[in-house]
Amino acid sequence: MKKSMATLMLRLIGWAGLVFVSTGLAMAQPPVNVGVYAEHRGGKVVYHYRMTNNSQDNIASVRIGYDSKNDDDNYNTVWELLEPPSGWLLTGSIPPASATSPPGWHVYVIVTEDGETLSIVWKVVDKYSPRLLPSQTFTGMSVMLDKADANYITGHAFIRFPDKIQKPASLTVPLERLDTTPPTLSVTLNPTTLWPPNDKLVPITATITVKDDYDPEPEIKLESITASETLSADDIQDAQLGTDDRSFSLAAKRAGNNMAGRIYTVTYSSTDASGNKATASATVTVPHDQGKK
Repeated sequence: MKKSMATLMLRLIGWAGLVFVSTGLAMAQPPVNVGVYAEHRGGKVVYHYRMTNNSQDNIASVRIGYDSKNDDDNYNTVWELLEPPSGWLLTGSIPPASATSPPGWHVYVIVTEDGETLSIVWKVVDKYSPRLLPSQTFTGMSVMLDKADANYITGHAFIRFPDKIQKPASLTVPLERLDTTPPTLSVTLNPTTLWPPNDKLVPITATITVKDDYDPEPEIKLESITASETLSADDIQDAQLGTDDRSFSLAAKRAGNNMAGRIYTVTYSSTDASGNKATASATVTVPHDQGKK
């Protein structure tokens, strides 16, 4: 009974990727895997795709940002992408500087009738072009945008099997985010001690060190400047929160009855183009007395 039920479940699930093993229910590798990571490059964002064919059929195209729901109902299909490629001018083609393709493949844009959403397609140039064969992996698929669109990472990929006789001859799979690790971030401030406590503003400079496995230019932002005491409106000057601001001024001021002095805490964040975020803080102290400089 258990064996026949498992067989029935497998027939019903099909490409959903679930299989039964002797120890219970487990998730198997999907027939096609499409991974993605992103990087900042020269003020723009580049999305890179890697497609691995685990099926027994050849692949001739992949469409990013298109979820067919793996059914024949066109009315529930979802177009997922919002931002067009850099330099795109409402034509099918993408400027060569804004996209790359595997040898023998080309890339273009398909837009909905209302022009509000779109998808990106990589496809063989002609019948002589190399297809993605079983057990092969294609890289070299990238597209550059003027600004980030998380749908290029969180959406779906629609794959076609042109040589497959039996249906279904296409497949939708969720994109797999390849970069899931936040950047490493450290912050140092200069100076770290403000003395004497004469209420004057002192220029502070932040030095940021950041490294990421995939993104050579993670985005840096000044998140906050707080203090261990209640601040006056003019105790922090020239700080542009939410930007890559590494210079500002802090008042050399502290409450007379606070034995620990005033401690400013400055927090920065680093976010890579795949959406992984790290934060780090450093402090500046206004001591209670000169012996605690």
